[in-house]
Amino acid sequence: QVVLESMVFPDPVIQVAIEPKTKAGQDKMTMALVKLAEEETEEASSADPNEVDAEYYLGETVFVGDSRTNGLLTYQLLPPEQVFAIDGSTQKSIRDQEFIQLEPNGEYLTVKEAVEERQPHRILIAFGVNAIPLMSEEEFMDEYDILVDELTEASPDSKIVIQCILPVAWWKHESMPYLTNENIDHFNGLLKDYAEENGYTFFDISDHFKGEDGSLSAEFDAGDGLHFNQSFYHEYIELLMTEQP
Repeated sequence: QVVLESMVFPDPVIQVAIEPKTKAGQDKMTMALVKLAEEETEEASSADPNEVDAEYYLGETVFVGDSRTNGLLTYQLLPPEQVFAIDGSTQKSIRDQEFIQLEPNGEYLTVKEAVEERQPHRILIAFGVNAIPLMSEEEFMDEYDILVDELTEASPDSKIVIQCILPVAWWKHESMPYLTNENIDHFNGLLKDYAEENGYTFFDISDHFKGEDGSLSAEFDAGDGLHFNQSFYHEYIELLMTEQP
């Protein structure tokens, strides 16, 4: 003999149904439901899209630069496959270096090869402090242009973002005579013109990190007048997610 367990039926969620008895009542209920739907739609559309897209934005960006860019790795804010940077490098010296591994035990790639493989939505390029003392204006811009051309050739659909050269401490010129904030501002003007002429985005955030004297604020200085502390990088990431250049 097989004894089946008795079936248990849960109580209905809605025990009372409201049904208008007149045509006027039906019209009122319809209008109320329509209004409720409109309010829900307005609430959804008023949500800040940056709250949804900020992490996706960062994840689809590759950062190319020098030791200042490498700080994103130092403070573990981004993974290595998004940060293509070498300490002490310039827009010229970085191009031929095979130093990027996109996966564990993978082969070492140049910046161009890594970008070609990744095909990121955007490439943010940040060079300058190492090149200003070494290059003339003409060479500086020519080498920048060569790098950008290589990257756009490797990934034609990637958006190019040229970041401004960020400030240094007021006393940094004592050890690096040509690296003054006046010179940095001048080269930023050249980069801005170059970006506008070629349809690239110029990401100018210098003022955000300057003190009242126009130099790097002590709040963001790692101590050597050139590199940045952890507070800077958290602020930097916030700016990226808010402005999304």
